[in-house]
Amino acid sequence: MSVPGVIIDASNVAHGRARTVSFARVVDVREAWLRENPGSEPYAVLDGSVRGRLQDRSLADRALREHWLEYHQGDADDRILTLAVQFGADIISDDNFRFARREHTWLQGSTDRVWSARRIHGRVVFSRRSLGVATEEEIDADWVNKRGKSGTLDPESEQRFRHVDEPSPCRRSGAVLGPTQVYAAGDRMFCRSCDQPAEEIVAAPPLLGATEGPAEVTVLHGYTVLRTVRVAPDDGIVIGRASRSRPSTTDVTAGLGPDASGEISREHVRIFLDDDGKPMAEHLTDNNASFLNPELDLRGRPCTARLATRTPYALEPGDELVLGTGTVRLRITEAVVADGEPDGGRGGR
Repeated sequence: MSVPGVIIDASNVAHGRARTVSFARVVDVREAWLRENPGSEPYAVLDGSVRGRLQDRSLADRALREHWLEYHQGDADDRILTLAVQFGADIISDDNFRFARREHTWLQGSTDRVWSARRIHGRVVFSRRSLGVATEEEIDADWVNKRGKSGTLDPESEQRFRHVDEPSPCRRSGAVLGPTQVYAAGDRMFCRSCDQPAEEIVAAPPLLGATEGPAEVTVLHGYTVLRTVRVAPDDGIVIGRASRSRPSTTDVTAGLGPDASGEISREHVRIFLDDDGKPMAEHLTDNNASFLNPELDLRGRPCTARLATRTPYALEPGDELVLGTGTVRLRITEAVVADGEPDGGRGGR
């Protein structure tokens, strides 16, 4: 393994629309990174539990042979962070890593070491993530949520195993095996009935029963919720100061005084969806400003993470855009849609 300049969260990158999981997406991101950052070698880490769900596992196996990929049993986030620290490398991931903020304090307020790789009109676009500063409550909540989603086994639970190679003539093929149904040979485990390899299950598939819903934007004046708007899948939404001549603009200035309204441009920021339906933000005007998860100065005004004009930035649920000097805030959320419920829903201007 050569010294990596960036660590790719392959499990995160491999997930596309409609729950597809393709390693070709990881290959595309690696090649795009090398084109834009020659000499910065990418290295990828893939959750072992994701490997069996890849549509194109042969591509992952090739990457493994070429020594730029490794499998990690269970959730690979800790391994990704460890490698980033070891090599001083950047990370490509949509994860906010709030659960790890106590151990990895460099993540708090980071604006330069974590990147998103999004697809816009078929092209891979990298944007630096502004992670913000997580509170103790957010760190604890993210840790609980992370364990629930990954299905991490309790250390006291009985070990469980599953056939690696399928199909198999064994009647237990595909079944979960207990410790008495396998045997060890060297450093590997095998099914006692058919001698097929078996691997330990350290993480269950993600919880089912609900799907990720459309992106929503909650508009706040200070800490007062004004409205919630769902992001349109085609053109997104433009946020600013609406008027009769701009009926399509989502107004966020109702109830504000002239000074606070003046901080918001007529067309201030656009929030739209990338090719995979994930939210992006683009600051539209040369005057006024937008900030993503900024730190605040002593007057409570944003002082870091200002967005460049006409540049796409990746957004994640929990992110917050601060407009102007901070009176107007936009919180990014994700509607949870129960199975069978249509994706349509609340909208509005």
